[in-house]
Amino acid sequence: MRFAAMQDPCDDWLVCDLAFDVPAEMDGRPLIGLTRGEAEQLADLANAGLGGQTASSPVPFASVA
Repeated sequence: MRFAAMQDPCDDWLVCDLAFDVPAEMDGRPLIGLTRGEAEQLADLANAGLGGQTASSPVPFASVA
């Protein structure tokens, strides 16, 4: 499992790219400030390989580095 839903210190949720320990991105948007349900759904989609893939990104969800 590369992507996980996590709660941040402000009680918002994000999708974390565990391979790089940074918030994941989808279509150039960092996956932060989400509800728990949104974060869990997006993490599940990313782990299943169903995220928005871009031409420059070999993985479903790109990470900011």
